[in-house]
Amino acid sequence: MKKTLNEKLSSWLRPRLRLYAIYCELGYNPWRKPHKARKSRKGVYIGVREAIPFVNGDAKRTFSHLLFRPGYMMRDYIFRGQHEKYLAPFTALLVFYSFFTLLVAVVQPKEGGEALSDSLVRGIRDATVEIDSTGIDSGAERFFKSLVRTAQASVLTMHLDKYPEAVDAPWKESLAAIEGDLRSKGIPLFLGNFLIMWLAMSILLRKYKVGSSGAAAASAYVLCQFCVFMFLALLVTLGKSAELGWLLIAVLLFIDYRQWLGAGNRQAFWLTIKTGLWYLLIWTLFYLLVGAALVLVAYFRMG
Repeated sequence: MKKTLNEKLSSWLRPRLRLYAIYCELGYNPWRKPHKARKSRKGVYIGVREAIPFVNGDAKRTFSHLLFRPGYMMRDYIFRGQHEKYLAPFTALLVFYSFFTLLVAVVQPKEGGEALSDSLVRGIRDATVEIDSTGIDSGAERFFKSLVRTAQASVLTMHLDKYPEAVDAPWKESLAAIEGDLRSKGIPLFLGNFLIMWLAMSILLRKYKVGSSGAAAASAYVLCQFCVFMFLALLVTLGKSAELGWLLIAVLLFIDYRQWLGAGNRQAFWLTIKTGLWYLLIWTLFYLLVGAALVLVAYFRMG
């Protein structure tokens, strides 16, 4: 008796899904023959495969596991102490985002991947204060002008590498060089998000016995996972966009919690929602503190 198409598809798919489940749990295919060990020369030898990111074993394994079993990889690293199998979290952040920054610079040389932030910086830099036609310099006007100048100075100080015309002192030249080096490594792309995600996870996951170091490692790997999907977004859109929607980010975080903590669908869903709420709350408090600091500085500089 011939099998129907559904039966053939089911018989083909069932063992592969079972193999994928085993791979997710173990991190490797137990039936695959191990690769033959390379003959090494006498002494210490580091070849091309060991030296280049995304070519050596740890980097390739970290990339593939973040794509296919991200939560299980976090479980292996944080709870089971399997540190030798993967790139360390902060090393992975630098490697992934440095490569992504280089890729964006090649694919989108004019945009640089930060069009929104650049437009905000330009808007603040080019902001002007209109003077009342009466010519009366009231206290409110002086305070507002001082606030705009303070905001302009603060924003330009953090972007001196992009606006060399604002460099008018030796210390600014040094700061511009440091900022350019950090930006070339992609650090501004992940630093703020990492710190906020770290705080949110540290607060939320204390009852799951996840310490601050574990939350930091998880936050770093989550951002590396986002970076992997940013790579894919660049490929799918043929280099036009690397943005990830909030829905996709929530789905990825939901999968991470399910695999990492062994949470059910309901529990993982609410953990995802709470993480997002804590993330927004911390960002809001941060901007409120920055705004308050700018107001105080502007008030004292008003003279």
